[in-house]
Amino acid sequence: MRFKLLCFIVACVLLRSPALFSAGGSSAAQLVKDYRDGLVFVEGKTGQGSGFIVDYKGKKYLFTNAHVMAGVRAPQFKLLDRSPVRVGAAVAAVAHDIVALGVLDGGTAIPCVESLDKEVSIGDAVVVLGNAEGAGVVNLLQGAIVGIGPNLVEVDAPFVPGNSGSPIIHLRSGKVIGIATYMTIRRSGDRTERVRRFGYRLDSVQQWQPVDWTRFYAEADSMEKIEKTTAEFGVLLEDFNKNGKPTRSYNSPAIRNAVDAFAASTRPASGKSDAEQGAERLLSSLRTASSRDVREAKVSIGYDFFKRQLENEMRDREEITKVFDQALKRQRR
Repeated sequence: MRFKLLCFIVACVLLRSPALFSAGGSSAAQLVKDYRDGLVFVEGKTGQGSGFIVDYKGKKYLFTNAHVMAGVRAPQFKLLDRSPVRVGAAVAAVAHDIVALGVLDGGTAIPCVESLDKEVSIGDAVVVLGNAEGAGVVNLLQGAIVGIGPNLVEVDAPFVPGNSGSPIIHLRSGKVIGIATYMTIRRSGDRTERVRRFGYRLDSVQQWQPVDWTRFYAEADSMEKIEKTTAEFGVLLEDFNKNGKPTRSYNSPAIRNAVDAFAASTRPASGKSDAEQGAERLLSSLRTASSRDVREAKVSIGYDFFKRQLENEMRDREEITKVFDQALKRQRR
């Protein structure tokens, strides 16, 4: 997530209407000057990200995405001038991709909208101050609000996945309304793309979970393994479809153990039934493996953010299990 500080002349080129972004409130360029001590770089051994310091219900917090914290181990928090921000206890928002850390020292808080529904309207101008790809320079990304939901706000400011954790600031009021989180891309048959960008609202959080970092990172590791296994199951199904059997090496133990057992039991066939039985055992083992790790994780995962990730993975695994069920039915005929 790289921050590139654009000069005001370049910023104006991006504006659809200069008057829209200056009348009745702060200019985007002025916001960068005013809030430079509220923008935070999240840096660690395993990655980088963005964050910001905000006045949230009368207290000073550092906000970033839960998925940013999940990917950055031993994080340090620094302002644009590289001075440190010292943080205390952390909480994770329920039903939102947000982590808030109490600020003990450093930085200046950016004001926060108390009620987005009362203070903000669709069509209002916004600016996202992003740290694209962790380069340590500010991207000044401007656009407008195009949708408001119970927990999300949709904007057309052109932030990218690397801007996760950046503040979405309502230009007229100069207040933070959300945190840039993710984008979706839908491709149509004529090869055109429709890109949508979403941030989680700060005012809609109703419940927070205290964060124990040892447990948080353990659950993050579990989910990373599950996601990688899901991806490998997709590769495996392509392998089956193309070659009729596994022909690749697989990293996931759930897949590798079943494939290795199948390879070890394969002998010169004494008859068709031997090959059929071997294939049936392989499919049965893979079917079991396709759901075992997600079932086990369902019992152990405690943070709402990872629970919601797990729900998505479970839906994918259900579809994979159905494929193995169909293959077993054909094999047993």
